Formats: sequence, C-alpha cells, structure tokens
Amino acid sequence: MVSSRRNTGALQRDGSVRDWSEFVDPSPSPKLLYSQSYVAMRGLLSSLLSMDFALLSSRLKSAWAAILSQRHTRSPERSKSRGLSCKRLAFHLFLCFMVGIFIGFMPFFSVDVSQKIVSENGRLPFDEGVVDRGMMDTKVKELETIVVEKEVDIIDESEVAESPPVPAMLDDEADFVESSPAIPDINDLDIPVRKLLIIVTITTVRPQQAYYLNRLAHVLKTVQSPLLWLVVEWPDQSFETAEILRSSGVMYRHLICRKNTTSVRKIAVCQRNSAIYHIKKHRLDGIMHFADEERSYMSDVFEEMRKIRRFGAWPVAIHTGIKYRVVLEGPICKGSRVTGWNTVQKKGAARRFPIGFSGFAFNSTMLWDPQRWNRPPMDSVIVHSGGRGGLQESRFIEKLVKNERQVEGLPDDCNRVMVWNFNLEPPQLSYPSGWSLHNNLDSVIPVT
Repeated sequence: MVSSRRNTGALQRDGSVRDWSEFVDPSPSPKLLYSQSYVAMRGLLSSLLSMDFALLSSRLKSAWAAILSQRHTRSPERSKSRGLSCKRLAFHLFLCFMVGIFIGFMPFFSVDVSQKIVSENGRLPFDEGVVDRGMMDTKVKELETIVVEKEVDIIDESEVAESPPVPAMLDDEADFVESSPAIPDINDLDIPVRKLLIIVTITTVRPQQAYYLNRLAHVLKTVQSPLLWLVVEWPDQSFETAEILRSSGVMYRHLICRKNTTSVRKIAVCQRNSAIYHIKKHRLDGIMHFADEERSYMSDVFEEMRKIRRFGAWPVAIHTGIKYRVVLEGPICKGSRVTGWNTVQKKGAARRFPIGFSGFAFNSTMLWDPQRWNRPPMDSVIVHSGGRGGLQESRFIEKLVKNERQVEGLPDDCNRVMVWNFNLEPPQLSYPSGWSLHNNLDSVIPVT
C-alpha cells in the first residue's frame, strides 16, 4: 500500500510537472529544474525500496536527463551574468576615465585661504586697530610723495634758471632723449673719405732686394689706409720676397711675370703690364702709382696722391752720378696748374712729358672705364718696350692725358721734393740664397 501510494503520488507529481511545462517559458528557471531533479531522485529511492528493476531503470534515465538539463541550463545563465558584470565593469572604467580627463584639463588655481582670511579680517569694522594702522600708513606715504615732488620741482626750477633755454618737445620725445643718446645724422658727420692707393712695385731676387723692399714697406706702413701694394716678381715667387711681404704689415698681392727673356728692360715692361692687367681684370678703383723699390719716398707724397682726380705729377730729385750732382725733374706749377717742365734734355727724340714713372700717378679707372672720361676704348694703355731716354714713360702718359691742362701739380706750386732717385745699385755680387748660411765660415781669428 505504501509503495502504491508513493508511486501514484509520484506519477501525479510527474504528470503535474509535465502539464505545467507546456505553459512555462522555454528557458526553465533554476527552481523548476531543482524540483524536477528532486522528484526524479525521490522516485529513484522509492523504486529502490520496492526493488522493481524495470521501474528502477526508467527512473535512473529520467534522473540523468534532469541533471543534464540542469547543467545545460545553468551555463547560459552564468554566461549571461558574466556578460552583465563585464559590461558594468567597462562602464565604470569608462566613467572614471572621463572624470580623470575632465579633472586633468581643469586649470590649477593656488588659493591661499589664510591670506584671504587675514585680508578680510583686516577689513572688518570691529578690528579698529588694523584699520587705524592702514589709514596711518597711507597718509604717511601720501605726505612723503608730496614732499619729494616739491623738492624735485625746486631742483628743476634752479637748473632751468641756470641753463640756456631748450626748445620744447613732447613728453615721449623727452623720455626717449633721456633714456638713449641722440644718433647724429650721417650727413652731418665730418668723416674723411680716403681714396684707395694702388702702389705697384717691380722686383727681382738680388743682393739689395731685402734692403729696398724693407725700406719701402716701412714707408707704406706709415700711410693711412686704404692702401694696396702690388708686388710683381720675375720669373717666380721667391721665398725671400714672400717672407718680406708677410712681415711688412701692409695689405699686398704678390704677382709674377713669366716672360722668357734676359733683357732687363723687357722684364720691367712685362712686370708693369702684369699689374695693369690685374687692375683691369678686377676693376680696382683708386690712385695708381709705379713705386720703384730703388726710390726713396716720404710718406707725405702718398697723402698728396689722394688729391688727384685724373692725373697728377710732382718733382723728383735725380742723382746723375757725375760729381754727386742732383737735378730736379718734374712740373713747374702755379698753384696746381702746370706751366712748364724742369728737366735735362737727353739725346734722341724730345719727350712730350719729361717725367719718369716715379714722378706721376693717375686714376686707375682710366684703364678699364673709358666712358667715365669720355675717351675711346683704351685697351692699348700698356707700357711698350720701345723707346729709350724716357720715351717709354712719355708715350704711356700720352695715352692718358692730352695736354698739361689735364695734369695736376702736387703739392701746391710744386715747391717740395718728396721723392729721390739715387742709383746706388752695386755691381753683381754673390750672396747666399735666402741670406741663410748652411755651412760654417772659416775662422779668421780663432778663439784661444
């Protein structure tokens, strides 16, 4: 009886579960699954008690099916709960990140609360001591400023009374003048503009070269700049000449003439023409003068050269070598106008301009800018090797000027001698190369 009642109850419950499952949502709830497994286990126990093996096997199958269904239904529920928790966590993280960004971009303000409180307390009406001190301090400062202003006014009045009247100007201009010195106008400044002096010197390696070049270099060093020394050497640049030029302290250019000849006259012509070609090529603008190294110069003659506009000449003292006789060769002037020439007529053709290379200077632009002087192209303005007795210099000058009206006499009235031509060149001498001794000399007086 007991077993039959239990079976019928189990069947009724089972049937009720099956009937309810038709109306419940397809996704069963955990409570329903739990009740199904409970009923299956209870039926299994009752069948074990009744020992009905056929019924026992059916009950085992139903219990196993209930457990499997419970497992399968729990996994989606867990995944759903995990998904919801992950979404919540991501939302919280995003919210915290946005709050952090908002706080990070907010400006920082340093607020000193204590100072504000003190300042507010100082303004309180009941703190009479603080108010009185503040009022007293402000009144004292006002009185001090008034006294200082009165003293400044008194000092300014005394200075104005003593100093001469000054033209009125705006306040801003007055402040500007006091703060920075006034810049004078360039046109008002009396700055002398000196012309460039182009001094051409021809030289060769010989015993007296060091003496001549050093003497001329010391004179050129005393001349005010700008000055350019063109030294032309034949046939190559020697070590001796380069050392003298480096130690001279004068701005120079070391040129060479490679003409293959042994004639002294032709070598000198080649050297002078090399300097003329250099000036034409680089368009040097200045006063050009052929300063031979054997001549003796005063520094005043170079300052007089800067007065030349076109062509200038001056007297030169020449040693003839006959009983120490010296003659003057050069222009005779009235002021700066040339009225005649003082010279010793030499044998041969008469010279149109009886002066040598050391007795004149000219504007270098006459060599490369003929339009400036209203002359035809002067490519032929070079020194020619033909002509003796001063004809070489005279023919060169004839290409630069037409007559004495275009010649300027230096200095005024041509009454000073500033250049001397003394032929002191000794005969051919043997000397060591570079003036350096590589072998010891024979001792004439031995040391005992």
